[in-house]
Amino acid sequence: LLQNQQRSRSFVLAGVGTEWHVSRSTEIYGNISQAYRPIQFADLTTPPTTDQIDANLTDAKGFNADLGYRGKLAEYLFFDASVYYLQYNNRVGTIKQQNLDGSFYNLRTNVGNSSSKGIEAMFEFSPVKAFVDDSSWGDISCFASYSYNDARYGEFKIVSLVDGALQEKNYKNNKVENAPEHILRTGVTYAWKGLALTTQLSYVDEAFADANNTPEPSANGQNGIIPAYAVWDLTLSYRQGQKFSIKAGINNLGNEQYFTRRSGGYPGPGLLPADGRTAFVSVAYKL
Repeated sequence: LLQNQQRSRSFVLAGVGTEWHVSRSTEIYGNISQAYRPIQFADLTTPPTTDQIDANLTDAKGFNADLGYRGKLAEYLFFDASVYYLQYNNRVGTIKQQNLDGSFYNLRTNVGNSSSKGIEAMFEFSPVKAFVDDSSWGDISCFASYSYNDARYGEFKIVSLVDGALQEKNYKNNKVENAPEHILRTGVTYAWKGLALTTQLSYVDEAFADANNTPEPSANGQNGIIPAYAVWDLTLSYRQGQKFSIKAGINNLGNEQYFTRRSGGYPGPGLLPADGRTAFVSVAYKL
């Protein structure tokens, strides 16, 4: 049976953004804003026989800020580079506790905080537009985006059951789960009249699947490293006027075998494999 309860909230989420135009086509920008994550329905409906809910369970809050420089040079170079910081407080989690009769239960409560900081950068460059006055054979553009993310826990204490006894751990400085440190996407596009051919490489660094930063996979596959992977994609599109267009492509051209998540619930527990090589074709016509 669900508890008959009602919760109301009233607050202001503040934020401010600014930009300074260094030139007609480049600018420095900065933003900072408060963040909010409410208690979810699942947090209040844990199994009553094994779990308890902290009566003082509160919503998670925090803020994010970024500072960057972006712009373009003529028509051949576009760029954007920034640094960012994200603070996540009052994270909701589960810790082991012990009753007076010696039995154990899971307590759903606010367990700690985490912070993420890093760099995001991207550019798109056309050597044809930069060095060729008039190209009759089309245009070539190179693009890349890169992000570096250092996501770690602050004070994050967990009580778990080890060999029949409660043991407290502090995950301070552990890496946040499912947060790869490096992500790179880069590729080349060739365009001629209404035709465009793009090839792209996506690389995602390894990440942990749990806050304990378990290096070796567990027996059920729920915890452990999520290995790094790289995937090639190929896309071809053609547009005829403003009405007709056709697009085709192959994702995961090399048929790379990889996975991006380890699941504890449905459809797990275990790792969730990504798609292998797939192809698609789409046709569009506007009346």
